[in-house]
Amino acid sequence: MKFILAFVLTFFAIASGSANCNNAYASAGYSLSHAKNSMEANNFEHQQYYAERALSAFEKAKTQNENCGCQKAINPILDGIENLESALNQEKWDMGRFYTKKALENAEQLLNNLDVCTMGDIYQETPEETSAENPLKEIIATDSKADELADWEIKMNYKQQAEAELAELERTIRELGKLFHCEKAMQILVSRKLKTENELRAESLESIRAFYMSQAVAMHNKALFAMIECSKKLE
Repeated sequence: MKFILAFVLTFFAIASGSANCNNAYASAGYSLSHAKNSMEANNFEHQQYYAERALSAFEKAKTQNENCGCQKAINPILDGIENLESALNQEKWDMGRFYTKKALENAEQLLNNLDVCTMGDIYQETPEETSAENPLKEIIATDSKADELADWEIKMNYKQQAEAELAELERTIRELGKLFHCEKAMQILVSRKLKTENELRAESLESIRAFYMSQAVAMHNKALFAMIECSKKLE
């Protein structure tokens, strides 16, 4: 099981452009999973055991977020740690569960905020990215007289390439889901959106690029967390 989980985490770390946040996201996923187990425990001992594991995951996320640099993740991490420490200091099952529930909400918020931070990076392009990673954008910027047809062709070419790459990512996730019998990984593949022709005409190439990149990041992160959840069944 440990080998499978390590393989999955390594694969997605390589595949994603948001590698700096992958470790923090994975730890956030573990904190959520352990907090859920603590909430579902039917005795005080098990509740405390999983609360302690969730606390450890939050503490790892705190350290890993220093490399990730997500300011929005700081408060839910600190709140989660505080609530779990309070849960572990309780002597009654109902009070321990009360604070664990609050930590569960913190974990959910942490995952959402890490998603926001990761997608936000898409909109922050450096001069090097402008010239080296997207030569089509440079052409448009330097040739202000490019006619509407040329602009349309550029956008259509980008759309086709982006959707082909997303389809390949979907195929990889689907194959991993089948290999590991992970139904959760299969379920994330039903919500991908496509750009209509009217939207392509109205939006800039930068906006279209950000749209498809955000889908790739979200698909990666959701698949990663799904694999983590499935791996726990093999423990």
